Order: sequence, then C-alpha cells, then structure tokens
Amino acid sequence: MIRSLSYSNFRRGSCVFVLTGCFLVLAGCGDKPTATVAGKVSYKGQPVTSGSVNLIMPDKGLGYDAKLGSSGTFSIDKVELGKYKVYILPPQMEQLPPGKAPTKPEPFVVPKKYQEQTTTTLEYEVKAGKNDRAIDIPD
Repeated sequence: MIRSLSYSNFRRGSCVFVLTGCFLVLAGCGDKPTATVAGKVSYKGQPVTSGSVNLIMPDKGLGYDAKLGSSGTFSIDKVELGKYKVYILPPQMEQLPPGKAPTKPEPFVVPKKYQEQTTTTLEYEVKAGKNDRAIDIPD
C-alpha cells in the first residue's frame, strides 16, 4: 500500500527536525570550560566572616557569588574561565521567624571601594585546574 505524504505530516516532520537542530545548537553552547574557585577573604590580616564574595566579568555578562563562611572561606563551582573583578558585599538582612528579636549585626569592615563592582580594583583570574587563592583586601 502506498501512502501519500500529506501537508500536515510534512509540517510535523519539519517541526521535529527544526526543534532537534535547535536543541543540538543550544546544548553545544554550554560546553565552555569551567573550574571551581575557592579561597579565603581577609582584611588587615583578619578573615572577613560575613557577607559574600562576588566575581563579575561585565563584558560577557557573567557573575558568580558565594556566602563567606565563619572563617572567611568561600567556594564557587562551575565558574567559566577568565579574568574577573572581585567585590565583597555586606551581609543581607534575613527574615526572622515571628517573635525572634533581631541581633545586632557585626560591623562590616570592608572599605566601600571594594563593595562595588565599578570601583573595586581586586581581580581574580580563573584558570583550568585548581583555583584556591586568598583574597587580601588592601586599605
């Protein structure tokens, strides 16, 4: 039995072909090399124990961030390789459960210059392999 190819079957087949091609193209876009970035942030020899470290590459629109731990440490997975500007943000106010009184926040010691992506002079180059480096904030 010979079946004729109808317009609707042709159109359906074309859509599947086009969608498959788009999927393959998009899947290939995310194959850029990445690395894990880890380190410790300090100011005047003391760890910065609150806030977050932020890496930004403005020309590519890339940005990554991580909360700082109690010893000033951080870790960020799957960071695209390249040169980043680094800035440190103060901790964000968190919503407390009803009835819990807020505690006095620790003073944030990082100079204002290093809290903004437009004024920071800190840089971090992410390379293939291990990226474990201290970030010492100057005065």
